[in-house]
Amino acid sequence: MILAPLLLLTALQGTALDDFLAAARRGTARFQTPDSARAAGYRPVGPDFPGMGRHWVHPSLILRDTLDAAAPPVLEYAEIAGRLTLVGVAYAVLVRDGGQPPQGPAPAESWHFHQGTVEEESFLRSHAGLHEHTGEGPKIAVLHAWIWLDNPDGVLATDNWALPYARVGFPITPHGSRSAARALAFGADEGGRTYMEALLHAVGQPSDDEMTALIAIVRRHHAMARAQTPNALALEACWRSLWDDVKTSVRPEVWERLAAVR
Repeated sequence: MILAPLLLLTALQGTALDDFLAAARRGTARFQTPDSARAAGYRPVGPDFPGMGRHWVHPSLILRDTLDAAAPPVLEYAEIAGRLTLVGVAYAVLVRDGGQPPQGPAPAESWHFHQGTVEEESFLRSHAGLHEHTGEGPKIAVLHAWIWLDNPDGVLATDNWALPYARVGFPITPHGSRSAARALAFGADEGGRTYMEALLHAVGQPSDDEMTALIAIVRRHHAMARAQTPNALALEACWRSLWDDVKTSVRPEVWERLAAVR
């Protein structure tokens, strides 16, 4: 009778995770505005990600090697209804010499890794899942928790594709695919356009001539995406068209790098 112990273990893990998330909510309820976060020592780092918002990092908390649910080292803010709003938190733990994230209520597969400096292009590449981690040298294990904005993919998913809809005040449609959400974020404002240009540059590593062509493509499709909001099917088509044009404008090796994030 193996099933009963497994069910009990799953129930215990679920209870522990519920307690962890409840503690996270209690500990961060006071950070609903960025002013309160800044006063407590958090600072914005890196770009505003379409499916994450912008990371606000507390330097002293991020260096700890323990997991404190009530004191996450990262807060995530996004502009919703005209103001920066707390949408989630993240836990970051330094892992050395091929070690693993700390054991706890979150499944091991919920963590992802950063390695190297938190400079804008490396930050983009890390969140795109493109760093090759050899297991040598220190790296940072990161766990996201969407405790202030419901995530259809789960509270511990890395990206929250409900966020683009929340930013523009639209409900998630029954056809709310990830492609539609990404196109919505892309076309919502100039930040979506500049983020896409930065992503293509950081991940694809195109030549100068290719980058000039990519900028023209991005700007054309950005206008198209803005015109299609909030039609989910049209946004999906716009997203596919964007990447079709990107593919025909770069060398095969550039496209091979970009295909991982399309």
